Amino acid sequence: MLAALILAFVGLAAFPVSASAATAYTTGTLNVRSGPGPGYARIATLPAGHRVTVLDCQGSWCAIRAAGIRGWASANYLDRAYVSRPIVVRPHIIVRPPHYRPHRPHKPHRPRPGKCKIAPGFACK
Repeated sequence: MLAALILAFVGLAAFPVSASAATAYTTGTLNVRSGPGPGYARIATLPAGHRVTVLDCQGSWCAIRAAGIRGWASANYLDRAYVSRPIVVRPHIIVRPPHYRPHRPHKPHRPRPGKCKIAPGFACK
């Protein structure tokens, strides 16, 4: 009985669950499929630079786990090194017609000093 228990334990230790799992990153927009090939249904799409766990590979297709899903992806879009996406700066360009004038707030009319039409000795408002 003890010998069978020891053999069972040694047998389980010989096949570690995560020994073949590796971390990789997507190099472009990646379709995750239900099987190893383009004929299988698309389960999800991952963006470039997304971290995935590669579980197993068969030919040019790898079983992956990412974002809570498991599926198959083309190995051509996976890389072990992290590929950062470039930062794209899109300037906010405003195109206005040639006759455009910026809006100026209305100022109340105040008479100029020296041109006051009130009786002498009274200040203009």
